Amino acid sequence: MDIIFAVLLLVATLSTAFCVYQATRWNGIQAVDFGESAKFRTESIRATTTANTQVTIDVQLFMSWVDAVRKDDQIEAEFIKERFRKEFKPAFEAWVAKANTTNPIPPGTPFDLPEYSVAKYNESAILEEKASDAFNKGKDANNYGDLYISNTVLFAIVMFFCGIYTRWESMRIRQGILVVTLVVFTYAMYSLISLLLRVGYV
Repeated sequence: MDIIFAVLLLVATLSTAFCVYQATRWNGIQAVDFGESAKFRTESIRATTTANTQVTIDVQLFMSWVDAVRKDDQIEAEFIKERFRKEFKPAFEAWVAKANTTNPIPPGTPFDLPEYSVAKYNESAILEEKASDAFNKGKDANNYGDLYISNTVLFAIVMFFCGIYTRWESMRIRQGILVVTLVVFTYAMYSLISLLLRVGYV
């Protein structure tokens, strides 16, 4: 019985150290992932802000162009047209192609057409997706760290029983403690092995 408790104590001690190490590493990964998520989200917000500014510029120049055409001021209209952003020009050309001599300003706006796109909005969406992925990885890493800590608690219980069984001289009590210890130890090892197979180790 002493040999069994000694073996259980040895394995539980080594397993506790391993679980603590793994929990620490996963917590470090969690911090890195959350940091990456915050960085991507900040960049996404910055890209969205830039995109909003670009759309505002497009709208203001477009309205100025419409106003110039209404006034039949072709010089001013051409002057404004030359200052359209490159992203806006394809949509504007597709829209103005619907014009005719009687109606130089077609119905609707270029902003309703599929040709109009703002690259910064697409960039913002990609960055937001990366931020979500990094955040989810951080949550997973945090969960793995918690699971390793839970295993540490189980192995600590095993070590506790291994340390107190000698306080009783009754063989029945010792046998009872051994049974309980083996049950906790078996569950702890099963939990640890399952965790290793599921998430691996770092």
